[in-house]
Amino acid sequence: MSELPYKEILKTLGIFALGFAIIVSVAQITGKLFLEDTGGGSVVEPTLPAIVECPADLVAFASTSKKVDILADKISNGYQGELKGYRVVLERKGLTADVVCGYLLYQVSFGKKPIELNNMLFYMRPTNSELGGHIIPDDAKGAIIDTFSDRTQVLMPLSSITYDGIEKNPIKEIDWAPLFNLGKTIEFQVALSAAVPDGYVNRVQLAYKCVNKETRRPDDTCEITVKEVLNGLQP
Repeated sequence: MSELPYKEILKTLGIFALGFAIIVSVAQITGKLFLEDTGGGSVVEPTLPAIVECPADLVAFASTSKKVDILADKISNGYQGELKGYRVVLERKGLTADVVCGYLLYQVSFGKKPIELNNMLFYMRPTNSELGGHIIPDDAKGAIIDTFSDRTQVLMPLSSITYDGIEKNPIKEIDWAPLFNLGKTIEFQVALSAAVPDGYVNRVQLAYKCVNKETRRPDDTCEITVKEVLNGLQP
């Protein structure tokens, strides 16, 4: 019996193992990147969907790092049939990123007491727009209502702002997040609709998260700041 060609066998097995390893590596890389040809000969990674979320709970709100107080400690009411409030001009910076979600927090009171939810409502809408009005918090849409000894606090996701508009019926719903991506500034009208002389807006705050316009990945370059607060509402 002739001797087995061990060297040839080992060489063949080595080549086979190396080829198999290369095939597996290429398959793994391809599976992870899903690369596609753009038509110009270059290969790019496709746009990934936004992975930023804003769950409707107080813990998620508290952990959101980007917040801006847009109004605080202001007398406001609808006494004698005239709604007295403020126009708040907000400025957007870092326009290479989009606001994708966030929260509206407001605290209101009258006579240093929580408001009567049945006949007193927080009012907020973009100026020259009907995409807002008397805000009607709905816990089924993620709103969280807390009553303290001296005020009422409401937290709402920007994606589910429920309001009654001008006609007051039916209740409407709007996602306010895209409004902050339309330009460098946006103006809101803010008030407490309550037929009492001592109505008060204790605090109005926005919290928000952003993604890069191109990659749709988390991006902290965006910023919302208060540019100006003006007395009086615009019809």
